[in-house]
Amino acid sequence: MIKLDYTIESPEERKALVEKIIEENDNLTPRYLEILADYLVLCMEKQERKERKILTENRMMTVNKRETSFEGLASQLENGEDGIYNLITDNKHTIF
Repeated sequence: MIKLDYTIESPEERKALVEKIIEENDNLTPRYLEILADYLVLCMEKQERKERKILTENRMMTVNKRETSFEGLASQLENGEDGIYNLITDNKHTIF
């Protein structure tokens, strides 16, 4: 049986390897098929993350929580721009 090569980073090369494994083996268990699927998907996700195409729902929640633009912060406060100036203190140890 051919072993999976995790040093391959190209999804096309990994797909070719998986197709070769499937052709050579008739009786693949559901667990092994799941491992093959993960082998393909994880590589694709890694490559897409590098290209910054993936913005998951969880990532968008983090981005929205950490909004740092002046306009974004002002729109979230009921006083708007005045609310931001009310948050400012003279204490240098306060994290804003």
